[in-house]
Amino acid sequence: MVRVQCPCCDYFTFDSIEDALFEICEVCFWQYDEVAHDRPKVNIGANHISLDHARENYKKYGACEERFKAMVRMPLNEELPINNLK
Repeated sequence: MVRVQCPCCDYFTFDSIEDALFEICEVCFWQYDEVAHDRPKVNIGANHISLDHARENYKKYGACEERFKAMVRMPLNEELPINNLK
């Protein structure tokens, strides 16, 4: 299976692109949004925060926004980039 990488936390948290389009990342709580991914500096789309800001927040809080810290989990072994090399 080819997993899909979250653009916020960089873990491979989605089983497919179809899942990614409808799911929220359980590791960082980012909602997959191709419009925001194409314009990471702009506050646009479903997340109401820019992707760049969400990435900074993930490094700081462990979630795309501080208010979601209690709603996320650590990445699973199969979600680690090292385990998803092509």
